[in-house]
Amino acid sequence: MKQYKKYSDVPSKYKFDLNFLLEGKKIEDLIDLLFKELNKELIIKDSKYNDEKTYLEYLKNQEKTTILFNKISNYISNNLSINVVDRNFNKLSEELSFRFFNFQKELGSETNRIFKNESKLKKWIKLKEFEPFKKDIEFVLEQKKHKFANEIEEFIKRISRADIDAYELFSIITNSELDYKYATSSKNKKIKLSPANRMHLMLNKDEQIRKTTQKNWINAYLDHKNSLSSLLYQHIKSISIWSLERKYNSTIESLINEDKVDVKLLETLYSHVKENTNIFVKYKQAHKKFFKIKYKKQFKSWDSYLPLVKIQNNYTIEESQSIVKEALKPMGKEYCSILDKMFKENWVDYCIVDNKRSGAYSIGNTYGVDKKLILMNHDGKLESVSTLAHEAGHSIHSYFSDKNQPYNLSQYPIFLAEIASIFNELMLNDYLINNTKDLKTKFYLLSKSIDDFDATVRRQTMWSEYEFNLYNKIDQGEAFSTFDLIKEVYKDVAKKYSSPDVKFNKDEDLYGAIMVPHYYYDFYVYKYAIGYLVANYFFNQYKKEGKKALENYINNFLKKGSFDWPLDLLKKAGVDLYDKNFYINAFKQLEEKVDQYIKLGKKIFS
Repeated sequence: MKQYKKYSDVPSKYKFDLNFLLEGKKIEDLIDLLFKELNKELIIKDSKYNDEKTYLEYLKNQEKTTILFNKISNYISNNLSINVVDRNFNKLSEELSFRFFNFQKELGSETNRIFKNESKLKKWIKLKEFEPFKKDIEFVLEQKKHKFANEIEEFIKRISRADIDAYELFSIITNSELDYKYATSSKNKKIKLSPANRMHLMLNKDEQIRKTTQKNWINAYLDHKNSLSSLLYQHIKSISIWSLERKYNSTIESLINEDKVDVKLLETLYSHVKENTNIFVKYKQAHKKFFKIKYKKQFKSWDSYLPLVKIQNNYTIEESQSIVKEALKPMGKEYCSILDKMFKENWVDYCIVDNKRSGAYSIGNTYGVDKKLILMNHDGKLESVSTLAHEAGHSIHSYFSDKNQPYNLSQYPIFLAEIASIFNELMLNDYLINNTKDLKTKFYLLSKSIDDFDATVRRQTMWSEYEFNLYNKIDQGEAFSTFDLIKEVYKDVAKKYSSPDVKFNKDEDLYGAIMVPHYYYDFYVYKYAIGYLVANYFFNQYKKEGKKALENYINNFLKKGSFDWPLDLLKKAGVDLYDKNFYINAFKQLEEKVDQYIKLGKKIFS
């Protein structure tokens, strides 16, 4: 796939045009208009609570401000994504952030005002006109026991710009300051190793390149193991102090509170994944056996990315679009019409360009933005087809949510965010398997599906339990400011999710304790595992019930946004995350895939 030097060289059909967000105005004029609207909020910050009519009008007017903010933030952030070093948009982003800080500082603590008017709000939310706002207002009122004194809440608001972003520090260290040294070939040729070329080198046919790539990648983290351990410890300690001071029973409780999730759910997830570790062990043992037959050598950890079979792996953007459309055709007329709009109206920015952000995303802050934009880096591989399906899942989820819910209930929480995207990947994988007669292609697709389950459910759950234990220990005052201390917490958990023959005796076996960026997302990774399992449930209901199951998925999940709390919303769509059968069925289906994989592998590698 061609890589472009300049964004202006990319054909217009392969990139999004962000000017629709400006509606014929200059971005500076829109920003001024936004703060003109926000300044109106400053004038009425106290008086809006005078009576229910005034307060309701304030809530409704926030929709207009939200839409304006969404268009501005998407215009700036997406322009930065297509050129991360753009001086003008970096400057605009910083200036907007500073103006918002000053606005928030002048606005002061809305929490204080809410509780000052608590008795009024409790009466107003019983009125029919307040129905769309009732859920959010009730939630805030429920947090009264965690509120500081008024003057402290005001002080926290004023100094919020002083907060240190631990994730940003981690990102700078690992992306630009760690020395990953060189991968060395069997002919002693040296290749400078970086986050950008690591995966490419791990696919190299030269074993010495793969081995030195893995070794030097891990050693780069271990060279800074104590500073990275201390950074993670300081990050969690800071959250812990604030959480306990706000009278939460634990930091974990404070972090899962926003989704109304309890510790029982976490423990249910952890126990069921650990109970089924044998399925992953069975798969990995079969993989090693097939590897030995193909490559005539024992499998080593640096061989993990070597393919066992060769398949077609070259797709144009148009072919990718066509495959995704065919795979999602069972979703019905309404869903597919949105997908058509996506491709015809340039919602997707496809091509690899110098200085473009890596990876892929579907935009946030979508309410009032007609095109739910997608950025990706299409390299022509099957993985890019999968990425397109994945991000389309996010965008169509946002489209349905925004269309069917009021603005304050339209933005689904992160707890639910990965379900629609993973569901689309499962639909794509199923379509590809059913539309090929080639055994090697089927084998590859089965392997990819199992690997995705492993990476998203087993590994993320393992990391989550490690975080869970770390947070709880730090709550109790234990210190983990060195790698020797923190790795023991990681080791205790990792052993429970791994094959009995895997030893965790060396530091290089335990660098997972410090290398995961999501550790800085405030207890986030378990949501990936939940997302995959729920998507897997919806997909398997479709395989059993067909159209009826898809209608339930679209009407009772995709269109609901944040209409209800995540667990309640899922339950109404047929998903009970406390039900052991939910997990039993998921792992039963996984084992069936593993058995199918082994059966095919025996034919191919006989």
